Amino acid sequence: MNILARTLKGFRDFLPEKQIPREQLIDKIKKTYQTFGFSPLETPVLEYADVLTGKYGDEGDKLMYKFRDNGDREVAMRYDLTIPLARVVAEYPELKKPFKRYQISPVWRAENTQKGRFREFYQCDADIIGSDSPLADAEILALSAQTMYDLGVRNFVVRVNSREIISAFYGGRLKLTLEKQLPIIRIVDKIDKIGADGIKKELITLGLKDSDADAVIVFSKTVIDSVDDLSKITELFPETKESLNKLYYIIAKAQELVPDANFKVDFSIARGLDYYTGMIFETNLNDLALFGSVLSGGRYDKLVGMFGKNDVSAVGASVGLDRLFSALEELKLVDTNKQTVAEVFVLNLGEELLPEYNLILRELRMAHIKTVFYFSSIDMKKQLAYASTLKIPFAVIFGENEKKEGIILVKDLNVETNSKTILDTKHLGKQEKIKMGELTSYILKMLDR
Repeated sequence: MNILARTLKGFRDFLPEKQIPREQLIDKIKKTYQTFGFSPLETPVLEYADVLTGKYGDEGDKLMYKFRDNGDREVAMRYDLTIPLARVVAEYPELKKPFKRYQISPVWRAENTQKGRFREFYQCDADIIGSDSPLADAEILALSAQTMYDLGVRNFVVRVNSREIISAFYGGRLKLTLEKQLPIIRIVDKIDKIGADGIKKELITLGLKDSDADAVIVFSKTVIDSVDDLSKITELFPETKESLNKLYYIIAKAQELVPDANFKVDFSIARGLDYYTGMIFETNLNDLALFGSVLSGGRYDKLVGMFGKNDVSAVGASVGLDRLFSALEELKLVDTNKQTVAEVFVLNLGEELLPEYNLILRELRMAHIKTVFYFSSIDMKKQLAYASTLKIPFAVIFGENEKKEGIILVKDLNVETNSKTILDTKHLGKQEKIKMGELTSYILKMLDR
């Protein structure tokens, strides 16, 4: 019986032309995280259900993949990378603090699929555990900005707010308890998606008075572009003065680390997850204003304490890899045309030359040059057409004539070709005769390594 080949809704395959640039993106992010001194951590896909539930709010619990395993245990697939980190910190108290870790792994959410939203996706997290210093917050903001720069993005804004500012306003102005503030925060977090009118309707439905709903919207629309605006805002919202000054100190220190970065205080940033306690932020691309945040995070000082007796200070950032990749693809900052990572293609011109081919392959691969060999000795033009179609930069040609001369031919395939000319070796770029023993150094030079 034939089985229909298909993928589950909300899940995807990544063929080489997509997976190659995705892995390159991950490598760049990892390099930036390591440059800031973050160390790698990996956690399991499955956790006990009670480890994950009750940490994200009602919506998060509904979207979690939960089931009973073969041992009749209630388990769940990780919803993000932050709760597993909090569990690790509580489980291994011997970890030296501050503990700076990064993790780049998939997470799972049973969401309604739509453009840009999937049920399996990657997050790239970096967190500082065990420091309540505002300098730790500043480093996370600086790391976020530097990550964008290292990925080739220049025109972006990091929109920063603080749960302390939000709480000061809701508690001081509207006299709302923290318990009543959280559902409002979750609603306000959708302001970019449903607009002020949509937010007001939901706030009224939640039970807020019309005047209080209007006050929330006015507050949430507040943006501070420069330090000069600080006194004006504290006049409008005097209850936020202390928290706002603290946030500005954090931003000033982040700006010293990444001077060109565009940081902006934006009271509409709410972050819908319940566990945030201090500075929060989202990063948007100015050239794709409607695309949404591609890098976000904040401070969460109460989360680790859920797994132990004591709270542990924590602050972190997370890149939504799939959304960021889609954005960079739209901005033409990633190349999705390559179908292979190979840098050199060795032609097969006869089985009798196999010992020499294996020597060539071994020499190139020992130098970490990505090399492929064609297994069948078919027509040379067809082999070159295959290599050119895959956009492999260089072809190595070694036949009986080259063996007699003691040379190796290297053909440059980095030229514009079409279906007609790729079968004609004259149109496949320049060709160099390289002495035996000098192939590796020549290829490394051509690859600029």
